[in-house]
Amino acid sequence: MAFEAVGVESLLIVAILAAVVAFFYSNLGLGGGQLYVPIMDLFFVSLVMKEIVPLSLCFAFVTMLTATYTHSRKGLVNFRIGLMLAASGLVGVVAGVLFTTTVEEQIVKGAFAALLVIVATKMIYDLYRARKDYVGCPTTFSLRCKLTGVFVSILTGFLIGSFGIGGGVVSVPLIIYVFKFEPRMAIGTSALMGAILTPAAFIAYAVNGDVAISYDLALVLTPIIFVMALVGSTWGLAKLKTKAVKAIFMGGVYLAATEMIYSLLTQ
Repeated sequence: MAFEAVGVESLLIVAILAAVVAFFYSNLGLGGGQLYVPIMDLFFVSLVMKEIVPLSLCFAFVTMLTATYTHSRKGLVNFRIGLMLAASGLVGVVAGVLFTTTVEEQIVKGAFAALLVIVATKMIYDLYRARKDYVGCPTTFSLRCKLTGVFVSILTGFLIGSFGIGGGVVSVPLIIYVFKFEPRMAIGTSALMGAILTPAAFIAYAVNGDVAISYDLALVLTPIIFVMALVGSTWGLAKLKTKAVKAIFMGGVYLAATEMIYSLLTQ
């Protein structure tokens, strides 16, 4: 049983921190894996990355699912684009799972930390340049636009499968900058994409004989995260402004990158 390995105190700390992440990240079109993974890496010391990632996928799935539900109720999900991107992302999911299950732990952590720094820095750059958000959503897209979307969605699937995230760190900017969606529609569409790809990645880990999945931890923690994500997403749509959402995202990502780098340096 994983309970005995991680300890009750560590389990309670992870439950509280993950619940807070779910509350806020359900507003960002992100699964929260950018923080779920570092949190579990810090407190579940008996687990290695390929055991942590499937747990994060469970958490990311319910976070993305609740975000999809609350955003769709407001008409903020483009199902046509979301389903197209998810179908392409399935290819990347398989590659991502193979990466994490075969590559050395330090390489996986280093790649994850680098990803976090790059994404947060890009968003800070956009804020510095005062880049204005799109205010509408096109209904037609060029072939070049669709091909770019397919390529980046494969990368998104790879990141989901390899790092246990919801993929929003790539899919939200993709949908905003390539498809020219306004931010809230991009977030809702990204959530739909993640809600499809995260369970696909989890299944890939489940059928892999080299990965021991802690189902007991998943059964205890996932319902808590589901409830907090549902409450947070409902509250955020009514209360949070786009700039506040971006600020929360950037701060959380840099914090997660710091923890992963610390973990690498102290191994």
